[in-house]
Amino acid sequence: MKLLGRILFFIVLAVAAVGTWVNLSWKELSEFTNTPSESRIDYYLNDFTLTNIGASGQVRYRLSGQHLIHKQASGGSEVYQPNIEVSSAQGETVTLNAENALQQSKDGNIALTGAIRVHKPEFNGSPEFTLTTRNLTYDPLRQHISSDAEIDLVTAQGTIHGTGFETSLNEQELRIHSNVQADYQPTP
Repeated sequence: MKLLGRILFFIVLAVAAVGTWVNLSWKELSEFTNTPSESRIDYYLNDFTLTNIGASGQVRYRLSGQHLIHKQASGGSEVYQPNIEVSSAQGETVTLNAENALQQSKDGNIALTGAIRVHKPEFNGSPEFTLTTRNLTYDPLRQHISSDAEIDLVTAQGTIHGTGFETSLNEQELRIHSNVQADYQPTP
């Protein structure tokens, strides 16, 4: 009986040792697997230019900047000193410059922050303008920009100050939400 007890004891000890070894090996293996993590950065770009192309092959926008940090789990990106060039369906170009930009997911809205400048040069009779604000949202799928912050719109005809705006980049219309003040320059 004593021999059977000793054999059983060594078998239990061997099973416990193998179980412990398998558990420790599994933990080491799981540390090396590439599970998505919100804090994990999967790539980082310096002095870059990216082109976003729609399903039909047209260029939606070109994004360049000083730095881009891309998060693995969400697909979101943070951009420092972004410069976004958007072409409308008619071919006119609008440029958006900011201090920072944040896109939460692929093809999601781009939130621009800091000192923002939107510039559209004269194109086929539509006037040139420059719009400045502090916060702006660009929707690349709908080609739509908007803000709830104060804005200044400067054209050759004068200056318009207001709070909040929205526009589609494929339209010739800008809707300012409130507190609109205009200072028009007389034509010579």
